[in-house]
Amino acid sequence: MEDHTQIECPKCGVAMEIEHLDDGEQRVTIDRCSRCSGLWLDWGEREKLIAIDGGVERVDRGVPSDEASEGKKGLKCPRDGGLLIEMVDLYQPHVVFERCSVCRGTFLDAGELLDLSEVTLREGLRRLFR
Repeated sequence: MEDHTQIECPKCGVAMEIEHLDDGEQRVTIDRCSRCSGLWLDWGEREKLIAIDGGVERVDRGVPSDEASEGKKGLKCPRDGGLLIEMVDLYQPHVVFERCSVCRGTFLDAGELLDLSEVTLREGLRRLFR
């Protein structure tokens, strides 16, 4: 089993809860903020979650907390202290998330993982014609 130490939410500063998902073939360990429900995904965990049937829905609570500190600048990676950079999804530019410049881990606000996993008709057409 991998060593997965507890981390603090880069936005709220509170301890993140560790959750394990396993469907027999894929196993993923994610971190969820107990205050804002934001998710920290280490590099490669997003793809593993998508591969688990219903994984995204089980992990992303989808409702951001009022206590989330939106727009906070200068966020640091909870794993290595690297700078978190705001990123925009190529196919869904309305989704803005933070990625570590060192380890490439990702912080997603509540609801963003669900949004990224769902492709609307408009977004699907946009992909076809690029």
